[in-house]
This record gives sequence, structure tokens and C-alpha cells, in this order.
Amino acid sequence: MSTPRFDLNLLLVFEAVLASRSTTRAGAHLGLTQSAVSNSLNRLRTALGDPLFVRTPEGMMPTPRALEISLPLKEAIERIRSTLAQQQEFDAACSDRTFRVYMSDVGQMVMLPKVVKSIQQLAPGVSIETVHLGSPREREACMSSGEVDLAVGYFQDFTGPFHCQALFSEEYVCMVRQGHPLAGRTLTLREFAGMRHAIYHPCGGGHAIQEQAIAAAMASHGLPWRVALRATHFLGFTDMIAQTDMITTLPRMLALAGSRSVAVATMRPPVAIPSFEIAQFWHKRFHLDPGNRWLRGLFASHHARPGVGELMPAEVDMTPEDVA
Repeated sequence: MSTPRFDLNLLLVFEAVLASRSTTRAGAHLGLTQSAVSNSLNRLRTALGDPLFVRTPEGMMPTPRALEISLPLKEAIERIRSTLAQQQEFDAACSDRTFRVYMSDVGQMVMLPKVVKSIQQLAPGVSIETVHLGSPREREACMSSGEVDLAVGYFQDFTGPFHCQALFSEEYVCMVRQGHPLAGRTLTLREFAGMRHAIYHPCGGGHAIQEQAIAAAMASHGLPWRVALRATHFLGFTDMIAQTDMITTLPRMLALAGSRSVAVATMRPPVAIPSFEIAQFWHKRFHLDPGNRWLRGLFASHHARPGVGELMPAEVDMTPEDVA
């Protein structure tokens, strides 16, 4: 047997007439004219094959069929109202959700420890998985489907239907071993040019900006730039700086993280290198998702510049060009 096809809004008319016993009062309650209520009631009668209400001196009295369906319909309507009225929430303390985040190994080392510590305290059942960034097409597909929840770091080519929240600006510093003859000094460009350089350039990373700035400065002054090491992995990179006379130029937070385990010193570079923005990106489909908002808020609370972290949930909706 097929289910009768009719406008579900007619059920609201049924509910109102049942409660008021009057098409006039039902119309006033619903913001409809008496004739509109009567027309709707007639459509419902036709769909259900029953008069539903009969006019009497006491008002519009329900038929046995109307009384039979009144309770389940009233319960269904109340459930719909309750569902629509509920505010979506994310109960972090009880959640066992697994979040997947696009993040480089450097981002994992620099940004994730504080976030994971908070998750253990606030949401012990929540898990985090980091994922290496794929091609733009793969990235959009994974974030659109919800397979990946967030991308956090420095991305030069993040385009598509995403929201973005800039977290903080990062700058570059130079690093040498502790005890290096130039450690703690203000480097001159000529001294800088005379050193052997180590370059950290991760696969898919966006740190060519510092190479370009250094190369341009050297070329403009007719100075050589001797690159003794070019590494695509950070593991062991600062150990090589600590054990040689090489110098490297790194993002400040990365240099700080690397200096915790080896004896190195940092100083300002003698070359003007543009700063860059660390940001988090999420697909527009999940802009209002409570769990996604919670995770974004956690990253912002630990890593956003003053005045941004306290604004959750009030992410900055901007295009990638706005945070470049």
C-alpha cells in the first residue's frame, strides 16, 4: 500500500483545528485566513479519505479517524519541533571522534604538542591523525567529504571553497652552533656570505621565500652564496648545525623547537626576508560543524595572535590571498 502524498504543512492545520475546534481560531494561530484553513482541511480530507472534523454547535468535532491519528501525529510534530529547536553541541569530554589534520612534520613538531596536551585533558576519547598535504584536487576532495577536517600551517597555494583563519605571523632567524665565532653577534651581509649555508626546504613546503630573498640580496651586492647542504627532512637537521660551522635560516618557531635538544644559538639575519602567515583552513561544508569549530578553537587558543584566539567561535572568513 502506497503512502498518501500530501503537503506535510497540512498536518499543522490539522493540529490547530484539533486544538481550537475552529477554523477561524486555527487560522489566527497559524497566520492564515479562515478560507485558507478550510481549503487546507479539504485537501487533507481528500488525501486521508475521511471528513476528519464535523461542524457541530460545540465546534469542529473530530471523527474517530481524526482521534485515531491525532496522538501519533502530535508526537511526530513535537519531535520535529524539538529537533529543529535543539542547538548543535560538541561534548568534547564524551566524544570519541577522530580528527584528521593536514600538517607537515614541522607543523606537527611546532604546533601539535600543546593541542594534544589539551585534548588529553579536555577530551580523552578524542584522537588526532596528521596527514601529509596532497595535490589541490585531492585536498579539496578529502576536506569536502570530511575525510580531513582541518589544514594547519603555511600554504602558498590553498585555493577553493575554504574558510581561513590567520593565526600568527612568522619571521626568519639564523641559527649556528653554540660557541661559533659569530654566535651572539650582529651579522653583516659579508660575514653571512662568507659562511657555508644549510637550507631546509621540505617537499611541498612553502619556504622558498627565504631562499629567494637571500639569493636576491647576495646577487645585488655581488656576493657568493655557498650552499653546503640542502635537506628535505628536518630530522637531524639541527644536529648537523650544532656539530658544524654551517649557518641556516629558519622560521623562528621552528628554530626554537629545534634548539630544545641541541646546543645552538640564533640571531637576526642581515637580509630582509618577508614574514609569512600561519593559518588554519577548513571546507565551507563544515563551517558550522560543532566538532570542527571546537578543534579550530583549540588551535586558535594556543597559537592565535592576541585578540584572535579569544574570539572563538568567530573565525575570520577570508580568501587565501588575504593571508598571504
